Amino acid sequence: MTGEQEKDQSPGNEQRRLRVAITHVRLGWGGSEKRVLWGIQALKDCHDVTLITAGHYDLAALNKYYGTDLDASDFHSIQVPLPFFLRSNSRMAAIRGALFQRFCRKIAKDYDVLISGYGPTDFGRPAIHFIADFSWDKEMREALHPYPPGMIYNNRWVRSVYLKLVQLLSKPSGRDLFAGGDLMLSVSPWVSQVMRERFGTVSPVLPSPVPGKFPPIPWEHKQYGFVCLGRLSPEKRIEDIIEILSAVRHKGHDIHLHIIGVGGNEAYVDSIRLLARQHGSWINMEGLKQGKEKSILLSEHAFGIHACRGDAFPGALIEMMKAGCVVWAHNSGGQPDILQASELLYEDKAEAVKKIDQLLSEPERLKPIQGRLQQLSEKYAVDRYISDIRQIVQDWPRD
Repeated sequence: MTGEQEKDQSPGNEQRRLRVAITHVRLGWGGSEKRVLWGIQALKDCHDVTLITAGHYDLAALNKYYGTDLDASDFHSIQVPLPFFLRSNSRMAAIRGALFQRFCRKIAKDYDVLISGYGPTDFGRPAIHFIADFSWDKEMREALHPYPPGMIYNNRWVRSVYLKLVQLLSKPSGRDLFAGGDLMLSVSPWVSQVMRERFGTVSPVLPSPVPGKFPPIPWEHKQYGFVCLGRLSPEKRIEDIIEILSAVRHKGHDIHLHIIGVGGNEAYVDSIRLLARQHGSWINMEGLKQGKEKSILLSEHAFGIHACRGDAFPGALIEMMKAGCVVWAHNSGGQPDILQASELLYEDKAEAVKKIDQLLSEPERLKPIQGRLQQLSEKYAVDRYISDIRQIVQDWPRD
């Protein structure tokens, strides 16, 4: 705790404990959950925090995965009463979201500050909203991440009926969330720019915290291989990574790849497993890695790669940077703001192969790049996020 924070909480300087609600429809393994958990961590000692979610969550597992240290006694928890089949059914996400927001509107009056942990939420009153992607905007979502195969998505008649049902269940308040009464917090400069251009909304940037302690392995002792990290789902384009690195190997670089993560789309995960087997022993499917085990695996390797397109804030990319990896990523979304280096950004697979080959062929350039990336990663420190979110909540206007 800093001296300034100690002063704020000393006798005579105490500020009223606010009733703060943080909402997230379903806690799993992604960037939005990290912002929620670290938000609770930041606010629990100075305010009365309530988590509003739907479905079961394992707090011990979430702490281990996201690096938080929360106890059930640190906050209140409200489980939104949804039918069992809606709690984890990805095909029914819009219906689940509509019913979730409807419930949040009913209890919004009970709180001083409302924070949506996952996109714009119609609370019926002004609130703070984390904007981390555009899954809530149809045109942006379909442009960046087209729907996977499936009747509910691709059959226009079924889709039309489904969306009408969502509208019927939602019962929106009628408030314009982009009129200026709400605070939209963008996770990256790219998101902030899109919010301004598409919705005419000023959206300050609050980067997500990226926790993690990584052993300082000297560059010359690192393994000559790649890691990729994150959820195994179609938008992450793991197949592109395999194709890119296979082509790099054919150029004479004896690299290998560790794929770290799990996914909910079983068909996609199975396809990646099959592709890995077809390419041979240089690809390792690691599954879920957490804590020290993950930190060591990342730190031991010299390189990382992230192939998702339009990723607003790839925390996995920053984790690899913090671990001392030289990383490449697609030149879209928030990734150029993070890497700030044209030699590490690519437009297509052919350019990725070319740029990786160029740097691996000039090894004297790699260590300076590594040092610069580690320095850039420091701006995403947990302490900065905690300080910022506390100030934002304290400054929020209340009735």
